[in-house]
Amino acid sequence: MVRQQTISIESGDAMTRYCKTVLIVFCISCLSFAGTLWAAGPEAASVEQQIKMLKKQMEQMQKKMEDLQSQLENAKQDAAQAQQQAEKASQEMQRKMAEVSGKFKVLDDLSKKFSHIKLGGYVRSRWWEGQKEQNSFDVTEIAFHLRYDVSENISGEFHIWWHPSGNTSARPEFGNYANWAGPTTFFESAFAEFRNLNIGPIEGKLIVGKTRNQAFGIVPAGNQDGRVTSDYSLLHYSLNISRITGIQYLTKYKNFRWNFAVFNGWGYADGSKPNAFGSRRTNEGEYVRFLRVAQLNLDDNNHKAFSTRLAYVVPKREFIDKLEIGATYFHQKLSKYDLANINSIMGLNPGTQGNFFGDPTNKKSDWKAGLDLAYDYNMFTLKAEYFNGSVAGIDGNWWHVMPGLKFKKFKTDVYLRYAQATYKTDAVPDIRGSGSWDKSEWTPLIIYHLHERAKLYFEYYFEKEDGGAGRGNIDNNFGFVELILFY
Repeated sequence: MVRQQTISIESGDAMTRYCKTVLIVFCISCLSFAGTLWAAGPEAASVEQQIKMLKKQMEQMQKKMEDLQSQLENAKQDAAQAQQQAEKASQEMQRKMAEVSGKFKVLDDLSKKFSHIKLGGYVRSRWWEGQKEQNSFDVTEIAFHLRYDVSENISGEFHIWWHPSGNTSARPEFGNYANWAGPTTFFESAFAEFRNLNIGPIEGKLIVGKTRNQAFGIVPAGNQDGRVTSDYSLLHYSLNISRITGIQYLTKYKNFRWNFAVFNGWGYADGSKPNAFGSRRTNEGEYVRFLRVAQLNLDDNNHKAFSTRLAYVVPKREFIDKLEIGATYFHQKLSKYDLANINSIMGLNPGTQGNFFGDPTNKKSDWKAGLDLAYDYNMFTLKAEYFNGSVAGIDGNWWHVMPGLKFKKFKTDVYLRYAQATYKTDAVPDIRGSGSWDKSEWTPLIIYHLHERAKLYFEYYFEKEDGGAGRGNIDNNFGFVELILFY
């Protein structure tokens, strides 16, 4: 705009000079013409009048020229003021842009500094109900997950979980209720991950620390690729619910996956109330015990556990969105503490009803081998696992199968799981030795997806045990409605 005004002023100056020149030429011409007429004689009076009129017109034109000149001067002053204001505005804008640029630089620096940090977690709240057990509302679990990418190929990660009511079971008023999740606060995972540790064409990744075992069956994480349910199945409790502390090497070659783990091993929980099978209380005021693995951050023997899983992922094709078939093996040596718990839970100690003299085992070998399958097509999904093995010389087999349907239109998933655990040992009627009872469970599940980060679980466990010696089934079914909010 300033430039346009400047151009207009310059054009005005040129116009003024041109008009003055024309006026002077016109005056000279008129004077010459007047002189000529004066010399012409008697007709000069008429011509003189015309000259006066012309002179008057010239004076009027001169006045107009002066007015125009005054307007041009005012325009010049306005243009100068506008130019000064424009320069001030430009300076102010540059100053503000510098401030904004500085703030963006701070944000860029913060982004570069914290872009390698990823935070996550969830809150789980449920209403719980069990046979012969008071129902209760509970904030089951609050989880906080942090991952830090040290470099392109190195990351560190830890998960800390807090169970607000985890320690209330010792108080009399909570005598028939216990949070299944265990201690109030603990580190669920803490590990370092090293990627691109390849062997030729074989991709390799190393995990060092505490996390879930990636080399033993389907990893029972709480997602669609894992256990699916909020709680664990009888098979998970018996074999691989707990995390491991050690080293895992995960490999990938085309459609093959072969994972290895060396770790401190799994212990066997002592069968106390928080580790009870099914509802925490029975109609006799007792609880059913079972062989449940437990994580060990430290091991109490020199022999480390080993597990491996070889899997093949079938390429996606007609009628197959996902199909993965795996074979797995696990072995460890049991500690004296483990043997003591196993003998107690399985009713092998002297003085047990139905096994008065007892026949405790001292065999330290613990091994399992099995197959797993995961299949998805359209709205249908299926998961299945089967294991055979021996725990301290007691042969057993464990399996479960879980079909499901996903109704995306209704934001609802429906599943039904059946699980079973059997041991080749005599079942004793003494509930203290109820680990010897064959067990099975049915688990119907409905998941309603409120939001991408909010799910509502309707989950129930129908538990069945063969109590032996005519004892019959124990009423220990349970279920819950749970809201999980992810962040």
